[in-house]
Amino acid sequence: MIRLWMMLLLVALLSFKAYAADENPNAIMFEGVQEHCVQLGEIKFGPGAHWNSCHITRARWVSTINLIDMYQTQYCLGKDEQSCEQRAWVLFANRAYTKEAKALVVRMDPSTTVYKDPLVIVTGDNYLMSMPSYNADGVESINYFMWHMGDWVPVESQAWVHNLTAKLPKGTSIRQVVWPDLESMSAEVNLFKSSDSDCCPTGGKAKVDLGFEGENFSVKKVNVSSATQ
Repeated sequence: MIRLWMMLLLVALLSFKAYAADENPNAIMFEGVQEHCVQLGEIKFGPGAHWNSCHITRARWVSTINLIDMYQTQYCLGKDEQSCEQRAWVLFANRAYTKEAKALVVRMDPSTTVYKDPLVIVTGDNYLMSMPSYNADGVESINYFMWHMGDWVPVESQAWVHNLTAKLPKGTSIRQVVWPDLESMSAEVNLFKSSDSDCCPTGGKAKVDLGFEGENFSVKKVNVSSATQ
């Protein structure tokens, strides 16, 4: 009798899980996620919404981590299929052999923003991702993330620059934002003397080899070269 009761309870629980997944109104179906815009967060379009229309301008696979496939999609939102008044970038995840997707990263940007394809690397025990973009003036900005417990966690990317200052030649400084290059785990820094204008550094360059410790970039090695005369 007890064995029969346990079997009935197990069947009921399994049935409930299947029903809950099938009927979840917030579920994102993976099929078609690279062909059609998905409404989530601030991405709202259609009758009564701020934007009438949304279309995908780019969609591609990014990486696979522990059987989780990740795909980027780039959206244009506007009054019709030809307009682009606002851009959005979404990173979807889909576990192999399942029908649902999950939005891991969502960002909204001005229509003039240009997205580059993200890069995922493995360094030590960590997966890191860089997500570059350019504004209307061509100025680059990069967001960094660390894979943690099935999600991408934002990483602070400039703290290492403060630690680098003590390793620079006396009388030189850094005046520009320096983005770590994940592919080489390094950075190249222009050095300024106090008399330099912001356009024209004359203190040489510092080639910095980077590591990743805890949840931050770290300085491993610095090689300074003099400015070309």
